[in-house]
Amino acid sequence: MLIHLVPRLLACRANEPECELIDFHCPALGLKLRNGIELMAKRPYPNKHYQVACRKIGQKAMNGILIETTERVREFTAITRWAVGGDRVVNHQVQYFILDDELDAVSEDMTFWYATGDGRWTRRWPEVSSQFSPMEVEPCMELRTRDRKAHSADRLNARGEVLERSEVFQMLTIERGRIEQFATVHNDRMPRIEHAFSASI
Repeated sequence: MLIHLVPRLLACRANEPECELIDFHCPALGLKLRNGIELMAKRPYPNKHYQVACRKIGQKAMNGILIETTERVREFTAITRWAVGGDRVVNHQVQYFILDDELDAVSEDMTFWYATGDGRWTRRWPEVSSQFSPMEVEPCMELRTRDRKAHSADRLNARGEVLERSEVFQMLTIERGRIEQFATVHNDRMPRIEHAFSASI
């Protein structure tokens, strides 16, 4: 099964502290990926306030990581840690639920879920997310809490800064071909299939 995850942090570069990725941990998949070794944080979007963890290959900023598993998975949790301003560590925990086993890939990038005009790909939005935009519900770590539509809860310090964010994210499976097509044709920021991490489960 091919899994596309986008561990990311949103922090305003003008008025929030410098942030640095520490690591990404997914116990169910047997992965512990460290900044500077297997991963690096880069800024692949036009909005440069976002940092995204990607595989430490080349110089280009990529939109997340790919994981190839030996078996299908239905549920797993990923924890990404970020160092903030040299004085605290924030934890972003996302519990993922895969709602079906019809197809052979998943992505937390909701732009992969849309139907295409040529009829090649059908709509793959779960009912729980059908009324919301990707900006409202895609997993994302932030340093300040705000009103979001996501299934999330924040633990704050005395100054109102986020120390820990826990989220639940539900996905339907998608065709592996969607990811392959975007990686090779439409989006030079998508990680390539051959750069996927391997997970034996």
